This record gives sequence, structure tokens and C-alpha cells, in this order.
Amino acid sequence: MKHKKILILSLLLALVITGKSQIEITVQQPIQENFVESELISEISFIPLSYEKMGAIAPDMELKVDGENYFILDNKFTQSVFRFNNQGELLDTITTQKRDTGQKNLPLLNNPSKFSINATLKQVEIFNFENLALSRFSYSGKKIDQVFLPVAPSDFIRDQKGNYWLYTGWNNKESQFRLIHADKNGKVIDRQLRLVSKCTPFESYAFSTHNNNIYLWELLGNSTYKINNNTAVETYFLNFGQKNLPASFHSMDPYDSYIMINRLGYFSTKKYLENDNFAYFFLNYTTETGREIYHVIYDKKTKKSYNYFENAGISAFEKAQYLTDNDELVFLVAPRKIRQLATSENDNLGFQFDEIVEAANSVKNTMIVKLKLVSAEVAEENPQPSPTE
Repeated sequence: MKHKKILILSLLLALVITGKSQIEITVQQPIQENFVESELISEISFIPLSYEKMGAIAPDMELKVDGENYFILDNKFTQSVFRFNNQGELLDTITTQKRDTGQKNLPLLNNPSKFSINATLKQVEIFNFENLALSRFSYSGKKIDQVFLPVAPSDFIRDQKGNYWLYTGWNNKESQFRLIHADKNGKVIDRQLRLVSKCTPFESYAFSTHNNNIYLWELLGNSTYKINNNTAVETYFLNFGQKNLPASFHSMDPYDSYIMINRLGYFSTKKYLENDNFAYFFLNYTTETGREIYHVIYDKKTKKSYNYFENAGISAFEKAQYLTDNDELVFLVAPRKIRQLATSENDNLGFQFDEIVEAANSVKNTMIVKLKLVSAEVAEENPQPSPTE
């Protein structure tokens, strides 16, 4: 009875914060299906990236895609955005100007923690937390101009009209609104998604795009959104059952709220992607003792969702970063992770993986890997042969 009351209160909290959602997807443990064994994966292609220094591109770096251009933010070492083509060749390196602190024996500051691309204007934009400046570059790396945003965003993106959408996260000291609409010069147009919270602050990447549509998710939120007519409109509601945040979460102070969710365990949404045929969600389930990771795929044609676990000990496919028009999930993957999967007793790779497994024995650099999805109806009509056939 106690758990049932918590669940009802959690759902009521979500409805108060976000309103009614369009499509509900239930995600509850245990999840039995392995992602690499999914019948929805029909083909696999990959692009080894060409770079000289080992470890220069890590699988956990942020990737953004525009057609045959692949942009990767190295936020660990060089603080640069690398642009690769569809052959894996490095075309350009885009770096913000280092700022001199004026003090001896201190490093020059240069930390572009967030970046975005604008496919319409063919621009790369890098936000620098040290001076709150947003620098805009051409795809080739030429500096165009610089603007200052009204708040330091957790994530940002630019729409077709050239205006910005800024996500601030939960319990941001600068704003009670999680979504801010600003013009191309950083002047505020509108504020949306107000939430008064005392909880521990949460920030994360929050935006994805497809065909000029902008999609939004929140790290600990249940609802996802599409920016439609300058308004955040709900698309999906992720129901985690007893693991939905309790209604008391936002009234708790930062320390207590952090201790509570780690003690009880919680789901967090790391990525939300969508195209005309599928919606994709990458989820973490975190407790004091460890982490579990999941992929959720919603087939719009059949109106069914498919929940998969990922081998967290290997984490080969840790979050898809883009969903193409051709229904391909795009990942950054380390070859050694593929080798680990191939020799794992708990992961059974289908024949689709044969070519990438063979390549992983000789390729050393991180690869761009594309897993092509097909509707379950197509998969049933055209069953794939087993590795022994």
C-alpha cells in the first residue's frame, strides 16, 4: 500500500510539472532482452576515425551530425571540436581562444563545456563557462562572432529562425524556468517550464534535432518534449513505476534529495532521439551499489516499445548520439569494446556483427558505428539467419 501511494504521488507530481503526455512508455525492472541481440537491428556499418594520437577521441565524448559531417567535442584534453567526414578523415579542428588569467604559473583558461551545431547556417557554436560567451564558427573553424547568453545553460541549441533555446536544469540559481527562448543576440524572448525546487541541482545535455525539429529531455524528468510553434509540447512519458521520483523530492534540500535517490535507486534519461519512424531513449539506473544501462526503442509504426539492457560491464554501445533519416542509430564505439563483446559469455552477437568484429581486431581508433533499425513487422516477415545457418 505504501509503494502504491508513492507511485500515485509521483505520477501526480509529473502531471503537475508537465501536464498530460502524448504517449506513455513503461520502463520497469527486470528487463530481460539484450540490446545487441535485438531483432530490430538489421545492419551494422562503421567508420574508423583517422587520428594519430591514441585516445584522442573517446567513446564518451559528445557527437553531433549534419549529413556527412561528424562533430566531436573533446572536453577532456584539447577543448576542441573535431570535424570528420564520412570516410573518418579529420577535416577541421575548431578551438576557442584561450584566455590569459594575468597570473603567473597558472594555465590559460579554455573550457568549452558545451557545443552545438546549426545545420541551416553551417555553424559550430561553443559556449565557454569562464566568460559566459558563446563563440560561433564556420564548419571550417573560422571565427564568425560572439554573443553572451542570459544564463549559463546546461545545454543549448539554435532553431531555424536563428533563435536560441537554453535548458537550465533543476534548481538553477539563475532561473526558476528550465527552458529559456532567446534571440540570436541572447536577448530573452520567453521563459517556459517553471519549477521551484530545493533539490540537489541537476544539469545535463538536453537537446537533439531531426529535420529541423528540436527535441528536449531532462535528466531526471519523466516527460520528453518537441519544440512546436515556440512551445515545448510533450511527446512521451517514461513511467518507471515505483522508481518514479516521489512527490517530496523537489521540496527536499540538496543533501537529503541526493541521499534519497541514491539510496532508493533512480532512472535518468541520458538521450532522447526521434525521427519519422522511431523514438530512442538511453537510460541509466543508478543506486549506491552500481549502475545499469538500458536502451528503449519505440516503433511508431506498430506503436510498441522495446526495452533492452546493455552489458554495463562492457558498455560498448553507451548511448546513441544521433538517429538518421535512414533509421540508423549512431554511436561512438571503442574497438576493444567490440572485442570484449565478441568474447563475452553473456552476449550473443548475430551475423550482422561479423564484419565489425573482424575489423575490431586491427582497428585501434574509436569508430563511428551505425545500427540500422527495422520495424518489428519487417523483422518478423524477414527473419534473420542464426550464426550457425
